[in-house]
Amino acid sequence: MAAAEDAFAILRSMSAATIWEAAGKRGDLSPRIKPLFPEARLAGPAFTVKMFPGETLATVRAVDAAPRGSVIVIDAGAAERGVSWGGTATFAASRKGIAGLVTNGTVRDLAEILERKFPVFATGTSLVAGLRGHPGWLDIPIGIGEVVVHPSDFIVGDLDGVVVVPLAQREEVAKRAVEQRDREVEREKMLLRGATLMDVLKSG
Repeated sequence: MAAAEDAFAILRSMSAATIWEAAGKRGDLSPRIKPLFPEARLAGPAFTVKMFPGETLATVRAVDAAPRGSVIVIDAGAAERGVSWGGTATFAASRKGIAGLVTNGTVRDLAEILERKFPVFATGTSLVAGLRGHPGWLDIPIGIGEVVVHPSDFIVGDLDGVVVVPLAQREEVAKRAVEQRDREVEREKMLLRGATLMDVLKSG
């Protein structure tokens, strides 16, 4: 397995919190961006989208253009109305094998998202459908959740939140994530042997 592929496999196996620790406590998106159901988990390279608030033509273009296994990351301008995603996009993305969606906007058709178990991380839901007048921009650096996301940065999201790993740092962060997980396992072993929590935390 190539080094990059090995790093991706490691990052896919880790929790978002462990990766955040390994990344130097950086890359976490705003906690306003949350999973829409408890089992939601996603991991994959970012396919970035920037749209005018309430304009969903960019979403349509992104679903058609994003490669299988990618995570669509949409800067929707933090709009609370005029959703950035809906049921038809969910259906198409699920069939294509897209790994999930992260957006700083709202989505709708939650029942369809839940039915398909398609991982969506968003600020909430709204009834208001978007317009399709502006094409938006695809595959460019965007700002979302107080973090800059570049195309192909690695995204991991779970019940705790979403973390972004810059593409150039993927191998180093993956290495540190393994070390971090090993420390977490060793802490649990120390507790099982009777150590106090304070002793465990002092051990590093």
